[in-house]
Amino acid sequence: MKSSDVQRAIVATEAFVSVLHAEEFPGWAKRFSQIAAYLKDGDVKAALHSYKNTSYGGPGSLSDVYANDQSAFDRAWSECSVALRALGKA
Repeated sequence: MKSSDVQRAIVATEAFVSVLHAEEFPGWAKRFSQIAAYLKDGDVKAALHSYKNTSYGGPGSLSDVYANDQSAFDRAWSECSVALRALGKA
């Protein structure tokens, strides 16, 4: 795994956290802030564990969120997810 991949995941996760804060989803922002913190500490395994244990489908899940700026939310979520999944494949 390259450090540039980890840095990309940090940037994408922090961007998603910013969107979550802007959309006033503090619980989700806290969860993804923790993932970013794990990455910054070099604990990719913990970051991926936390990411994989997040609910992405069904009632009360991240896909159940209705954002004011849905396209920005979807874009940030997608970029974050792609970057984190790439770490799991490295």
